[in-house]
Amino acid sequence: MNIYQTRLQILRHMMQKEDIDIYLILSTDPHLNEYIPDFYKIRVFMSGFNGSAGILVITQNQAFLWTDGRYFLQAQKELEGSTITLQKQDQNNHFLKWLQTLNFKQKLTLATDFTLLPLSLKQELNSQNNICLKHKDFISSFWQNRPLLSKNPIYEHEENFAYPTRLEKINLVREKMKKIKAQNHLISSLDDIAWITNLRGNDIEFNPVFYAYLFLNQNEILLFTDLEKIDFNLKNKLAKDFITLKNYEEIHTHLKTLKNTNLLIDETKMTALLMQDIDQSVEILNHTLPSTILKACKNSKEIANIEQAMLQDGIALCYFFAWLEEKLNKKEKLSELDIDIKITEFRARNPLYISNSFATIAGFNANSALPHYKATQSNFSYIEGNGLLLIDSGAQYKNGTTDITRVVPVGKVTAEQIKDYTLVLKAHINIASAVFPKDIAMPLLDSITRSILWKEQLDFAHGTGHGVGYFLNVHEGPQSLSYSATINDKNKAKIGMITSIEPGIYRNNQWGIRLENLVLNCKIENPKETNFGEFLYFKTLTLCPFERNCIDVNLLDEKEKQWLNSYHQEVYQKLSPYLNTKVSRWLKRKTQEI
Repeated sequence: MNIYQTRLQILRHMMQKEDIDIYLILSTDPHLNEYIPDFYKIRVFMSGFNGSAGILVITQNQAFLWTDGRYFLQAQKELEGSTITLQKQDQNNHFLKWLQTLNFKQKLTLATDFTLLPLSLKQELNSQNNICLKHKDFISSFWQNRPLLSKNPIYEHEENFAYPTRLEKINLVREKMKKIKAQNHLISSLDDIAWITNLRGNDIEFNPVFYAYLFLNQNEILLFTDLEKIDFNLKNKLAKDFITLKNYEEIHTHLKTLKNTNLLIDETKMTALLMQDIDQSVEILNHTLPSTILKACKNSKEIANIEQAMLQDGIALCYFFAWLEEKLNKKEKLSELDIDIKITEFRARNPLYISNSFATIAGFNANSALPHYKATQSNFSYIEGNGLLLIDSGAQYKNGTTDITRVVPVGKVTAEQIKDYTLVLKAHINIASAVFPKDIAMPLLDSITRSILWKEQLDFAHGTGHGVGYFLNVHEGPQSLSYSATINDKNKAKIGMITSIEPGIYRNNQWGIRLENLVLNCKIENPKETNFGEFLYFKTLTLCPFERNCIDVNLLDEKEKQWLNSYHQEVYQKLSPYLNTKVSRWLKRKTQEI
């Protein structure tokens, strides 16, 4: 019996004692973050599956893990021996639909930890006729040597990078509150809190945020957080900006004081336990957080800073890829682990570098077919022989967040690999060169990308793109380029949004290809027509060449060649002045016109 079977056995014994039929374990924390500290990695502790997304469901006789297409192959490997059955999640296979299939004469009792349960999901579970929902935290009682939460300090996002000031941002939020007649506003999402307050932290690896709640009305600003993490000088600065500091746990007491008023929240960004503190006399206004849209639409100063961050990131990448090519040509022994170390080393030379923006993905051949593969000390490959090396990486700089994926040929590549690479590049160019109406739901644009691949009966099991923050979360909504995303007012195309474009092809146990740039929603300044509304286009921000040796030029049409040549010309012109002679020559070769 492996460790995960043992843990399931302990949990089932507890469930039996309290007449619990089903126990639900989610992949989140009290603020519903995508990436979470080790303290909250309960699903990993109970299953061994280490992906960022997944739902674990345990009954007395069975256990299932639902996850999406990014993790099918990874989950299959990591669940071996656990007795947990992988469920490949899609629109037709979700644990809520599974619940509906259960047919019992009496209601089943489903328990989960409300501290980690999204309010919106609680409402869905309560709507299930055959389910009685209970709040239970079983795991804390038997998770020995559980990792501790961070005590890293909270710090200011420096004034020369943070625009507008925090008081100006708070006033913007208050103006939005007035428009929807919200008397009070509770914010739980950490990226929104960090953006509004112009503060940053290190409570979650790769995401410069800190655990906190923010409560606003027209008269007061309350920040609930670990006060030990704020130094004396910063406390004084916050006090001058009329921000009252309170201990993190006091949020529950404060919410109980609200009576006969209303409270603005976003149910998708709020946990169930938090809302249990609120009196019935309080009217709940469920609305997209004002800060979510304000934060997504970068202003001119933020954009200028981000473009500078992209320039510096591009310089670091040139040095890295030139180094990598030289090592491969010399047949020096390299592993996937070396890639992470070296690419981080080059980025860290920038004085504005803070950290990576996510765990570097460096996958060679079969490993590159796992979209979110992560090499570890116990599981990695050497980069030798022939094939493709996929590298997905990014950084957090004080002036911006980056995310880029490129694929490097190693030794000889096959005609089929070149064809796949070219098709992914064509898909990338197709969406990167698109023109689209302002306020269109961005998930609808996903089909523009995939149409190239669909013609070849090819597809990929993840979204084409995600929103990106400003020295904040690398995955940050509300916008999404994914046809599986819900169409709503949140994900309309707005000027100033930054989104990734990252189509791919993944061939199980062979290779994977993904090509990713970040793009900015820009207004067309000299429109051909003015009677059909405003139209936008994507301005590419990422500066790094594509791999010419992997491109079948015969598969590109003239517009695609023109786009690629123009992009490569821009990359060379912007980056070459900052490179030494050797690396500049490398870049010149990589950006030659096709």
